[in-house]
Amino acid sequence: MLKTKENLPAAPVGFLSVFHRGKGMKWDKPPVWPVAIPAFLGVLVGTLDLYLGLPDLFEQTILLPILVVMGSSLLLIFLPKNYGSGVECAIGFNVMVLVAVIPQLILPIWFIIVIIFWLSQSLYVWKSNYPPFRLGIWLGAGAMSGLFLGSFVAANLLA
Repeated sequence: MLKTKENLPAAPVGFLSVFHRGKGMKWDKPPVWPVAIPAFLGVLVGTLDLYLGLPDLFEQTILLPILVVMGSSLLLIFLPKNYGSGVECAIGFNVMVLVAVIPQLILPIWFIIVIIFWLSQSLYVWKSNYPPFRLGIWLGAGAMSGLFLGSFVAANLLA
């Protein structure tokens, strides 16, 4: 028998129920801020890192921009209460950053999969009532897509 979304176990993220207040996000029309702000932040961090020539952290060129993007997730804690738990959203954001970074170390074209995932999520996440953790994943995918694209563009323009 096939399992549906309704009867799948919640064990992998069950600990998040501590933060969840029973609210989700659903918009009447596509919102701009969850798409534009994380992507713009990622592009800004990616281009400024290469443009300013910031020092490498532990001999890793991309580590500092990733830490800046992860640090920006602290701003999600201050989401308005109508969006649900900001802590849960920040956890989802950081989980997505890790999902975007760790496979990139092994598979060099992983960033393309992350960008396609973010674009596909941007088409339909706003239509349904998803918990804050899922919104955090969407925002994290947008920030990492922007970081990858910003770094790519800046490296090619400055080369």
